[in-house]
Amino acid sequence: MARKRRRRSSKKRNGSKSIKSMVRQIVSKGSAPLAFWQQLSEKDYQVLNADGNYASLDYLGKLKVAANILTGSLTGRVAFPDQYNPSPSGQPRINPAGVINKWVGMGVLGKLYGKIGKSMKLPEAAMIDRVGSKFIFGGAVGGFFDPPGNPGGYVSTANVTPNVMVQNRSQTNRAFATAQRNRSFVPVDSFDYSTGSAFR
Repeated sequence: MARKRRRRSSKKRNGSKSIKSMVRQIVSKGSAPLAFWQQLSEKDYQVLNADGNYASLDYLGKLKVAANILTGSLTGRVAFPDQYNPSPSGQPRINPAGVINKWVGMGVLGKLYGKIGKSMKLPEAAMIDRVGSKFIFGGAVGGFFDPPGNPGGYVSTANVTPNVMVQNRSQTNRAFATAQRNRSFVPVDSFDYSTGSAFR
């Protein structure tokens, strides 16, 4: 009986250790991408979330928008021209001052805790130190491509759903061209030479 109890308690300890280890790995691997993406896209989503057209997009449409934010910010080119364009100028969004941001600040605090915690044997000092380093890296890279002020320099619904505007403009142009052709068309037998008019 005593052996069984010891086995059960050891299994519980091993199980709790494995869960903690998994959580540490997830936090460690995800901290840099999280800081990068949040810093890179924060201003874009401030614009998008204020627009009803973005809210009505399906999941695929929102994934396209996210892809445009990533490629447009880093290269100036978007993968899906019919969706939101974070860089209408066609240039990468370069902002050296953006490397100083909240994620870098949190990373510095994490590094300080790690250094102090190592000497004072504080809990999770090594883990927080590693996460702090990744926050600094991800936040700095994301901030470098994060423009000051509004993305693109302005807020425009045309940036969110230009495909709708293009379609409407095309339909309007076709209707106008058809009306012009109909107005200028005069059947041969309808011209009145005595009055010089198409109406008799």
